[in-house]
Amino acid sequence: MKTILTIFSFCLLLTVNCLPAFAQKSTVVSASASTVDSNRIDTNYVKFYKDKLIIALWQSERSFDISLAQKMSVDSGLSTINYIANSNHVTGVSLDYDILSLAFGFRSVPSGNTRTGNTDYFDIGANINTSGFRFENSYKRYTGFYDKNTPKYVQPFTETTPYFQNPSLNIRVIKSKLIYTISHKKFSLSGAYANVKRQVKSAGSVLLVYNFYALSMYSDSSMIPVPLQKYYGIVWDGLNKMNIYAYSAGAGLTRTFVIWKKFYFNVLLALGYERQYRHFYTYPDNVHYSYWKTWFAGDWRTSIGYNGKRFFIRTTSIYDLNNYESKDLKFEMKFFAGSFDFGYRFKFKAPKPYRKFQETNLYKML
Repeated sequence: MKTILTIFSFCLLLTVNCLPAFAQKSTVVSASASTVDSNRIDTNYVKFYKDKLIIALWQSERSFDISLAQKMSVDSGLSTINYIANSNHVTGVSLDYDILSLAFGFRSVPSGNTRTGNTDYFDIGANINTSGFRFENSYKRYTGFYDKNTPKYVQPFTETTPYFQNPSLNIRVIKSKLIYTISHKKFSLSGAYANVKRQVKSAGSVLLVYNFYALSMYSDSSMIPVPLQKYYGIVWDGLNKMNIYAYSAGAGLTRTFVIWKKFYFNVLLALGYERQYRHFYTYPDNVHYSYWKTWFAGDWRTSIGYNGKRFFIRTTSIYDLNNYESKDLKFEMKFFAGSFDFGYRFKFKAPKPYRKFQETNLYKML
């Protein structure tokens, strides 16, 4: 047992070396760190379980929803493309102790079928939590989409007709999000979306939200299905690649409603302005268009569950909206992540190597 605990502590110290778990071509890995200074919070409102080993099981599903349409002529919606990523249902386990957290998926069940195809995806994340800041970092890769609007241009379309599929369509996103909680002494965002803290009284806060991300969308040939290319003209009918580099700043509101110190519901809404550097490429001519654009970004989250001293259970959803509309195109991306978690906080005495780490200046600075 001591050997197992020592190995676990060593893994916590090296969370940057995430443990990938592959299952049916889908991978989800994440790691995070939380503040060590419990004196920065009001313990009448927030409990911090820094001396507990927390083990949880979770199931999640992540998806991309892409809407693309031309604006150059009136077509009554015939040119609208609605690409869907048929991501898998993933089961995983998370381990939390003190300031660190490690989570990885180990089982994946496809959610698609022969009509829609399946999406191959990879998702890895690393988060840092302090009493005031939450710093989220992630990398996502999705390959293989189907067009939900296929019935508009494929006739006849029956219950057995396959949807238009683009197996080469690939999206990669690397993103960093910094969330600052103004009222962090009495409110903890981690109490609703992580395992090491617990909100015991209702509270809320104004948030400051900052984002930076790089997005790449690529297809071996045109992203526009052949029957719809006539609507997009000679400029956009061959669109096969898009790169976006963006940063944003905004504000939001969040509140956790607590009943009997254990049952809770949290909602978060943030809006901001986003500065985007857009690059579009066409196939086969390899024409390149690039320009800066100021737009908007939105972030919506909810969490509901039971968070006791030992046992906890919750359901969370995260919804991100990004818009790349131009004078010629309507272009919108929606990212959704939903998860179900349940776990238990065990009494735990850290092995000697970890206790020595807790005495270092690095630990005290986190």
